[in-house]
Amino acid sequence: SRSMKKVLFKGCGTAIITPFTEEGVNFEQFKNMIEFQIENGVENPYVIVIDAGKEGDGKKVAKHLKDFFRNKHIDLAICTHPDSDHKDGFFDLLDDKDVIIDEFWLTDPAKFLCADDIKYYKNEENAIKAVRAIWNKSTDSSRNLIEEILKKNIDCYSVIAGDNHDKLPIKVVAPYRQFYSEIVKDMVARGGVKTYDKSDTAPYDNNAKVDDEEAKSVIDKCTDDSPTNASSIVIMYEPGDGKKLLFAGDSTQESLQLAIDIYHIGNVDFFKVPHHGSKHNLTTPIIEQLKPKKSYITASGTSKHPSSAIVYWLSKHGDVFSTQSCEYNLHCSFGLHERPNTKSVDPIKRKQ
Repeated sequence: SRSMKKVLFKGCGTAIITPFTEEGVNFEQFKNMIEFQIENGVENPYVIVIDAGKEGDGKKVAKHLKDFFRNKHIDLAICTHPDSDHKDGFFDLLDDKDVIIDEFWLTDPAKFLCADDIKYYKNEENAIKAVRAIWNKSTDSSRNLIEEILKKNIDCYSVIAGDNHDKLPIKVVAPYRQFYSEIVKDMVARGGVKTYDKSDTAPYDNNAKVDDEEAKSVIDKCTDDSPTNASSIVIMYEPGDGKKLLFAGDSTQESLQLAIDIYHIGNVDFFKVPHHGSKHNLTTPIIEQLKPKKSYITASGTSKHPSSAIVYWLSKHGDVFSTQSCEYNLHCSFGLHERPNTKSVDPIKRKQ
């Protein structure tokens, strides 16, 4: 029998990447955990985890690996930015003695220190520790993600737009180096503490009526001023069959527009929508340039996440899915392997 050749993208928490295959999307059992399978000629699954969610979510990632793949091996871990609902789950994975991580990608602010920074902090060691504090665990500042990765002798790379994976057709398209160097000081000054909005509790209205004028008035007048979100790593995956898959973390309008302009990104087959579908992170021109055939949002299903205006405009180009359906227990099966505790789901809004 023909073996399944695939790349497997995983993640959990409110910040993970969402899956796409040529045939469909596979939303898995564990809250916002999502699995992405693609046949690409790799004999064994190449497991990539992009963002491990908040504290405790990493345990769900580890359990899923063990349950379905018989081990807890991760070829590549990527933390897009140092918000708690993206980074804290990685501490769970590092604490698990059975988890093996071969390679880790993030953006290290210490790589952007200049002579004035080192002078300000008295010496280089102090400067590195000060700026890397944005990667401290949100519930325990004595734990630093970069330090713990290095202590475990995991190959750790600070990546920026233009960097490529040496084995897979994965390119970092944001943040742009000059852009990151401008925002990193503000991010360090704020301490990297901004996370998701816990006050957002009003439920998402599936029956909300939105038209072009209203959507534009909502989307194009809002911006995300978080330097931490602006620092998000954005990944482009092109498996070689003409498809383009864009994973946007919590990236901001300015950073995404830079990526689109520099790398001529458009007509994407899959788009992981940034920042849980917030109205602050996309514009209608950005959506018009990307023209995503399938859009996926990781969100709890509130009035802000996802924004009904964002969902409306995305649906001009394709179906829009969100993890709010079925309390994150989703499975849209089009020839994919069925898994326990999964079910078929519909988009929250179909293509117009």
